[in-house]
Amino acid sequence: MAAQGRGIAGLGFASPSRVLRGADDKDIDDLGIATGLEREELEFAKAGKKRWDEPPVGPFGTAEKPAIIESWYDERIVGCPGGPGDDEHDVIWFKLKKNERHECSICGQIFELKCIGPGGPPGGHHGSHH
Repeated sequence: MAAQGRGIAGLGFASPSRVLRGADDKDIDDLGIATGLEREELEFAKAGKKRWDEPPVGPFGTAEKPAIIESWYDERIVGCPGGPGDDEHDVIWFKLKKNERHECSICGQIFELKCIGPGGPPGGHHGSHH
């Protein structure tokens, strides 16, 4: 008598599970183990949004109304392209930190970080324990 093959499901190991799909078809179930940018993308997908749909531009930041830059963490690399017209310049990159305004050395635009996530340093490393 020939032995019949049985898959894992036949042994009773499979159980039906509900997997939610985001806008980019990623499993929302991964949210529990995802970190960094992947976690941020999954959070947006769960809300029915794509993280990178919006261009990172807005009104010119002033002392009275700084350009608000959102970040999942306490700091973020930001590029300043200057203002409209004659105030436009090559992109100047800098690290924007929570609770610290930054003024562009070329055009004077003011930036401020708004933490929209759990905070902490990018990558989840608290200090340099290597």
